[in-house]
Amino acid sequence: MLRSLVLMLVGLSSITTLTPVTPNDPHSRPAATPPILEFVEYQRLDEVGDTQYMTISPDGSTLVWPDDASLCSYQIATATTACIATNSSLRGMTDFTWSPDSRYLAFHENLFRFMESDLWVFDFETQQLVNLTEDNLQGDFISDDMDPANLDYFSVWGPENTLYFVRIFWDNASSSARPISLQRIVLTDGLAKVGTPELVSDLTSWMQGDGSALYSSRWDVLGGSVVLSPDGQFIAFALNPADPSLVQSILILDTASGDIRQITTLSELLQSGVPSWYQGDFWQFKGLGWSGDGQYLVVATSSPQYTAAAEPVYAIHVDTAEVMTLIDFSGVPDETSFTQPSTADEVTGLYDVMRAGVVTPDGSYVVYFNVNTPDFGVSALPLLPPNESNMPLRLFRFSSEEYGEGMTMVQSSVGDDGAYVRVLLFGYMFTFAKR
Repeated sequence: MLRSLVLMLVGLSSITTLTPVTPNDPHSRPAATPPILEFVEYQRLDEVGDTQYMTISPDGSTLVWPDDASLCSYQIATATTACIATNSSLRGMTDFTWSPDSRYLAFHENLFRFMESDLWVFDFETQQLVNLTEDNLQGDFISDDMDPANLDYFSVWGPENTLYFVRIFWDNASSSARPISLQRIVLTDGLAKVGTPELVSDLTSWMQGDGSALYSSRWDVLGGSVVLSPDGQFIAFALNPADPSLVQSILILDTASGDIRQITTLSELLQSGVPSWYQGDFWQFKGLGWSGDGQYLVVATSSPQYTAAAEPVYAIHVDTAEVMTLIDFSGVPDETSFTQPSTADEVTGLYDVMRAGVVTPDGSYVVYFNVNTPDFGVSALPLLPPNESNMPLRLFRFSSEEYGEGMTMVQSSVGDDGAYVRVLLFGYMFTFAKR
């Protein structure tokens, strides 16, 4: 039974299942009853290929990863691998983003290793690879001899094969704030007919002069720093400026009008969920995700300079800005209670710090990896009502003999074929049946 999978979080004061705040909200949609997720199996993916940038298609059928200048794919049903040579000059493929129908895979060169970054799309139906934002520049964009360049990154797919992405105009000769914008390209007839980039909104002033405020980290969870709502109406941004004097905030952009509004700041969120004994003073946003009804934005936080990091997770109602603390550590009395179980079967607060996690495609759960050495497992945090409990569901726990070292995996990802949900976390693929 579902309730037999639910274990109490010792010391956690509240973990809340989302419920609608405004029943007549015009943006709300009736939520289907979430499925019960039942653990089936797990697999180490270093047996398949390089896990660092591996990702799974939304339909749960295919694993993809880069291998030097090739793109490799693994068909889960047949356990077969094929690699396709891409472009001899293409290196550092990262930030893979699938179209909802699993046909297209967008990615860019690794901007955060200072590589001049274009936006590429691979079509699995035609086996065609196209550079959508070719500017005939390559190499290290911070070098003095590099011409001004458009650096394209953080792509997200919207309805009708619309691809949104962030663009920085980088000019080494200029000392002024670098222009940052949200752009979109529409694939009207596959990759055979690709439109030109269209400006959606100028983000420059919101970045507070910090071009790195939208940053991709290997520790990002959920959908990362830029996520699109289920209906395609809004894009949320999590800003983590490098300068600590600047405001860390969450923005909501209307994709139709380009209008932007700030719905909260990190300092406002941290007024709840953090225990009084906690000494960490450096905080960041760790990732964003949407509930399936599009009403709530899920926000994960990070305090990476502190070993026993009590990192809350929040939900923000997009229209009212009301905040709920989904994973709340404020009731933990001391650090010992947070890290050390008093009995062999007890789950500590540290176990529920979100080390890696994704929102399921239907937006009904956050599935995340649990770590409190030597205890490892996978849990699900319900996002949509009705649910039998407001506590995390314990989907799987490794035995002491089972767990090996986690593998490098920059992006967690998830696929759903209708019968099974497959989740990629820390180099493992966990399969759950939908009941």
